[in-house]
Amino acid sequence: MQWVPFESSVAEAAGTVDHWASAAPEIVVTMVHRWRLTAGAAYIGGASAAALAVTREDGSPAVLKVGYPHREARFEAVGLEAMAPIAPRVLDQDPWTWSLLLERVVPGTPLSRSSDIDGGLERAGALHARVVACAPPPGIPTLAGAMDEYVRAARGRWAGQVAALRALGVENSVEAAIDELTLLEREPAPAALLHGDFNPGNLLEHAESGGLLAIDPKPLLGDPAYDLWPLIAQLGHPFESHDPVATIRAHLERACRAAGCAPERVARWSRARTGLNVSWYLAQGDPAQARQAAFELSVWNRLLGA
Repeated sequence: MQWVPFESSVAEAAGTVDHWASAAPEIVVTMVHRWRLTAGAAYIGGASAAALAVTREDGSPAVLKVGYPHREARFEAVGLEAMAPIAPRVLDQDPWTWSLLLERVVPGTPLSRSSDIDGGLERAGALHARVVACAPPPGIPTLAGAMDEYVRAARGRWAGQVAALRALGVENSVEAAIDELTLLEREPAPAALLHGDFNPGNLLEHAESGGLLAIDPKPLLGDPAYDLWPLIAQLGHPFESHDPVATIRAHLERACRAAGCAPERVARWSRARTGLNVSWYLAQGDPAQARQAAFELSVWNRLLGA
């Protein structure tokens, strides 16, 4: 069965995450009843979805996920289907409530909890290579389109952020990073299926295959080098090390070797996305996270010799 994008009109009317969260429990109850499920324990940690273990009428285990309607996740079911068998199977879908019934991944431990950082980078890099080798489904958003939108938004709020960026000491670096997003999207690169949110919390241990499965995709069509940044920047908390430049360089080289990506290009995407994050956190009224992103931007600049 071919799954479909979630209804865009629902995302346009969804309001804030907090507003959606107040209605999510009712949607969960509705879907449990509609799909004749027995509800189990809820999964903790997702800010933009409600997920719980369920048992289907035939006794088989599954996961019910009700997502916060937002544009980036609209093609989630389509992306999961395209990535089979390296993503959980979609068992059912309700496009109007943004609900999915998914294969339960066992044991489902996220890679973010692993103490084997080098091994995790290699395994995740190999998984990334398999994701980008999947045939892209028709109609998914392009990386170029997404970057155009992010760049326009960042430039639109620039005047109101200059003072804060200057206080963080990253006014020029963030401006250069936003410019680099435009340069990267225009440079020749393969057009591949991207996961879109390839962070270690979205990579789960799968006993049956002995490998990792990717969950929660935000599919895009574009440069494979774009996707590795959150894996490199988050697994093992490399920015907390005594020498973050050396640690990030080691992460970068190990992940890129397994993924078959050029380290310099991945580093450029990582720097540009980190700079965009500084602006985004300021827009969200989160100065502490903006400060952390500014520090991480300085690390990427040093790594790239800027």
